[in-house]
Amino acid sequence: MGITARGARVSVEAHLDEIGFDAAREPFTVVGIGDMSGDVFGNGMLLSDQIRLVAAFDHRHIFIDPDPDPDSSYAERRRLFELPASDWTSYNPNLISPGGGVYSRNSRRIPLSDQARARPGITAEGEWARPDDVVRAILTAPVTLLWNGGIGTYVKSSTEGHSDARDKANDAVRVDATDLRCRSSARAATRA
Repeated sequence: MGITARGARVSVEAHLDEIGFDAAREPFTVVGIGDMSGDVFGNGMLLSDQIRLVAAFDHRHIFIDPDPDPDSSYAERRRLFELPASDWTSYNPNLISPGGGVYSRNSRRIPLSDQARARPGITAEGEWARPDDVVRAILTAPVTLLWNGGIGTYVKSSTEGHSDARDKANDAVRVDATDLRCRSSARAATRA
């Protein structure tokens, strides 16, 4: 495990301990930035078999698993981590809970079930949502942990403008820190 991934894992364990979660014994919900092929994201999502990864995204895909089974989803994340060049489309669709799926971020709009809308709190009307709206909803989802194991600046201070983040590629999806509803967060990657 690389030093960045190891440091991020130690940081998350400390964060969770501070808010009263035993990552080894108690299930907790997570949303994330990255995919299982990445050292930092992948190692972070193998931190505990109690992780319930309900949604994640990278520059290619959006992954939503509204009600994941901790055991089978952990085994599948491990499989993807060990699979060379995996991405979210490599995830076994039979292991995704009802209403979830993997969607392309290049789509004009994506279909979302009631379950997929409820987990991250997507408020767009109708059965479809724009990928950027889904990404913003994932970032502000009411979960235990927001894990940034990917590349990019997705959260800024409410007193900053998007140009202060110096990451123009993510201006359309970046949120203010005051909009976060996670109980804890960890950023382990560098800027784009």
